[in-house]
Amino acid sequence: MSRELQELRNQRDEDPPSSRTESTADSGPSTIEDDGQDDFSLSIPAVSLNGVLIESSVAAEAFKTFAEVFRPQLPVIGSLSADDTYQSQPFLFWTIVIIIACHLPGQQYTELLQLLQAPYTTMLHQQILDAPLPLYKIQALLLLCHWPLPCETQTRDPSWLYCGVLIQAARFMSLDRQQTVPSLRSLGVASGSIRARINTWLGCFCVSTSLSLHLGLPPPIDSDLDFGSIHSFLRRQTAPPTFAMQVRVQLIVAKFTSLLNHDMGEGASSSFIRLLDTELDALRAEVSPEDEQMRAVELGILGAKMHLYALVITKDSNNSSSRQIMLRTARDVALRIIHISTLAMRNAPPDDQELIRKQRCLPKNHYRCLAFATIFLLKFFHRRGSDAPEERQAVANHISMAQNLFKACATEPRDEYNRTARVFEVLGRESPKSIEPDTLRLTHRMGVSIVFDAVSNASEARGKPVEIRENETIQDEGGPEESRVHERLLNQPEVEMDQADTSSEFLRGFWSDPYMNLLSFDPTPLESEYQDSWPSF
Repeated sequence: MSRELQELRNQRDEDPPSSRTESTADSGPSTIEDDGQDDFSLSIPAVSLNGVLIESSVAAEAFKTFAEVFRPQLPVIGSLSADDTYQSQPFLFWTIVIIIACHLPGQQYTELLQLLQAPYTTMLHQQILDAPLPLYKIQALLLLCHWPLPCETQTRDPSWLYCGVLIQAARFMSLDRQQTVPSLRSLGVASGSIRARINTWLGCFCVSTSLSLHLGLPPPIDSDLDFGSIHSFLRRQTAPPTFAMQVRVQLIVAKFTSLLNHDMGEGASSSFIRLLDTELDALRAEVSPEDEQMRAVELGILGAKMHLYALVITKDSNNSSSRQIMLRTARDVALRIIHISTLAMRNAPPDDQELIRKQRCLPKNHYRCLAFATIFLLKFFHRRGSDAPEERQAVANHISMAQNLFKACATEPRDEYNRTARVFEVLGRESPKSIEPDTLRLTHRMGVSIVFDAVSNASEARGKPVEIRENETIQDEGGPEESRVHERLLNQPEVEMDQADTSSEFLRGFWSDPYMNLLSFDPTPLESEYQDSWPSF
């Protein structure tokens, strides 16, 4: 283990390992220019998807919104021509339109999603099995993994399956190795430009690694040869700086996830965590606090720390001193994640629709990270008598901040945002005697095991089924006559919709002991009051 630790230190000080394409990849910044300016106009009055007609102005506005808001967050597609995309790349065209429809608030988008969801799903299932997949279909699947369609339960979110398809399709096109490939008929697909190929493979790596972390699964791209190629591609400087930084964060995640999943002693895992912190802190030093675009990078760094700390927590024995230290460290990171994620909403006027629109355009992994941080606090730090009163109040305030953000983004009573807020409420109302916070029934899904365990405890306390029988599916739960689906976001138990739902009522139920009732639970800025208690990250 000491040898592996030394190798990692050496990698930090040396150039990344070379790949078989290094001679072409390291020739300096790419000189490939984008194809041209965006053109959102359409030459026909309406566009059609399997007989469903949409006015061209609606589709053009969707493309404009995508280019302005969504594309900078995952810049794998260059300039766009709405008309050309509709004529020659219909799968990409309708993927962009439906992503806009299901993420922007407003009745017109709700109606648009209702019209398109069934025919688009049919198209999706046909397109992903039509081998070989060309570059634009891989890009469409990437967008769909980053901004998935709504789902009834998170176990039914197919993003992980789509990741497998797009990664293998990308390898078939040699996106992971060669940047210049002739468009031969024997390959079956056109090769695409150098910039598009590089950025698409970087997107495949970044999206799949981040998703694997949030699902508690091994990264699907994790070989030394892959890492070497990605380092070489980054040196071509085809990707915008913010996106390149996010890729670098995920490189660290992929390397350390594999190492920390090995069986090792507390001393070895602590050494790896210190090295992880060093690597991530070095990246964070390159992020300017004034650059709002880099905020996603900081959240990515904090999310990586949170998940890998939690991975170590699930493996260490309950009474070990290193586990207790790691719990406190992870708590501080969770507080920071919630603080950054809710900062804009707390500083905005009530019902700021433009801000809500912007929040809903963030990728799903952003909210997975925020939910994980909140559930971690609920699992390990709610009603902990050993904590100081100001620490308990800080935890309560941050949980309330997260819940308020999810509620503000919700547009339907049972959409994913509202269901997540319900999860927090259900877990917060649990009696501390009904669960053992330091005992986990599930540990094989890395740090996310904490989420599955916390939700299972809440279900068990309410008499809901926790285990699934052989040949049973989630849809079978409750019998065919039951109209409600009990498992919602993160498999949480059902909560009646007329249940009291205000933040003050939530917090009063959340902290019920007499001493804590003396404290104020209104979410307030905590940096100045607790700057000595909560280290900055």
